[in-house]
Amino acid sequence: MLAALPPVVEGLNLRVLDPDGGNAGSFGSAGAQRSAQREGEERRADLPEGTLVAEYPSDLPAVRSLVDAVLTMVAERERLESDMTSINASSLQLMERNYELVETLPQLSAAGDEVEVARLGVSACQRAAEVQRAIYLRFLPQSDCFEVVVDLATEATRRASGDLDAVCPANTGFLAEVLASEQGVVLREVLPKRARLGEHGSLEYLARFDLLGVPVTSGAGDKRVVLGVLVLMDKRAATFDNDVRLDNQEVQVALSFAAMLGAVLGARKSAELGKEMTMARAIQRQILPDGAARLPGFDIAAEYRACGAVGGDYFDFVSLQDGRTLVVVADVSGHNLASGMMMVSARAMLRTLALVRSEPSQVFEDLAAAMYDDLTRTERFLTAAGVAVRERDHRVEYVSAGHNDMLVYRAATDSVERIGSESTILGFLPRPGYASRDVQLAPGDCVLLFTDGITEAVDETGAMFGDDRLAVLFAQLVPGRTARGIVDGVFQEVDMFRRGQAGTDDITAVVIRCVDSRSQT
Repeated sequence: MLAALPPVVEGLNLRVLDPDGGNAGSFGSAGAQRSAQREGEERRADLPEGTLVAEYPSDLPAVRSLVDAVLTMVAERERLESDMTSINASSLQLMERNYELVETLPQLSAAGDEVEVARLGVSACQRAAEVQRAIYLRFLPQSDCFEVVVDLATEATRRASGDLDAVCPANTGFLAEVLASEQGVVLREVLPKRARLGEHGSLEYLARFDLLGVPVTSGAGDKRVVLGVLVLMDKRAATFDNDVRLDNQEVQVALSFAAMLGAVLGARKSAELGKEMTMARAIQRQILPDGAARLPGFDIAAEYRACGAVGGDYFDFVSLQDGRTLVVVADVSGHNLASGMMMVSARAMLRTLALVRSEPSQVFEDLAAAMYDDLTRTERFLTAAGVAVRERDHRVEYVSAGHNDMLVYRAATDSVERIGSESTILGFLPRPGYASRDVQLAPGDCVLLFTDGITEAVDETGAMFGDDRLAVLFAQLVPGRTARGIVDGVFQEVDMFRRGQAGTDDITAVVIRCVDSRSQT
């Protein structure tokens, strides 16, 4: 069209300039040379890649309107063609990225283990985003760090930047920013020819131009769990002479693949956790006594109810070296798999120590020392109380490690006595210095050991059951009831108090009722 216009407009000359101002083409009329000596005017129109210049004599005012219309039409047409080309390229790229997503999901579902799932997902994301390096780091919450699972990079990239440290801290640097970001994405531009942004072996050091991180999570809301972080670095075409950057398209690609990885890895972890919980529940049931200890002079009963699949409460009847039986109640903070496994460990340790110790206080002291490192490392604590009982001997010995008060019902006065302790919770000190005390009982007296799941039970208004209510209830239940009947009465009353509300903590109660041994059969 540009070539056809000058021949019909005398004196019109059209030139196309490239982006640097050089002449990319010209079209002149037959009279353009003759018009060159006449005073002229010039009109310009910006094109997507260059400039269109129209020159014509100023004594031809009728040409001005025509030239303006032509320039506007040509500029709009060029922009439209450029937009269509860009749209076609973007659509093709989007289709390719969607194809990667669609093709990758069934592969992830069929993968053998977490490492294979991560490798398949990271590899597909690297292709879709066209980046030089893609990494998946697994989050280890207990140690507050990330472990490198997959690190895919071109040979040239790896030679230039080196390898990432196998373990990276989660509380500092780029990874901390990723975890703290409300959007869940951090994009950091590394300017060309400047110093590295981090120490050797860190993510910041490895990136040359761009660093993009997206959390890989499972669940939503308060059940959202961070599984890891997906990191992308540097577009493949990026060089110091070619300013190619990661942009919102790569962000969306990373988010899509992170969501897919989170769904697959989260589902696998849930399935694995379900198996572990089933096994842990079976183990926990096996370590609980089949029945209460049978000791002449005492009627003993116990009950435990977990609020979840696996709980953190525990009761036991342990033989001491001197022949006495140590009746124990314990409570690990939390009521999940970790709490249950910690209680299994405590039970094994307690039984081992009791075989070589006769004093309850010494058993607790050694237990505190043995479990201190494990409890502090897992940020848990354990409370416990024990009553050492000898058959036909109504003098018992009581020791507590920061546990709830022991309740003692006195038949002679029809009243309840609270026996507390200022002792230290297990896990706070390696050598707390526990001491025990003697408690004299008489036939008709009764001891109640319990965990705070009873006193902290709440009704529909949020009111707690409380220590006072339990003491009053205990006094009402003891007369005329067996130890089993007293335990059942406590649990029934707590259920009635809740009025259908689900429990948020485990419940354990052990009753030691002092009886006349001559009346026992």
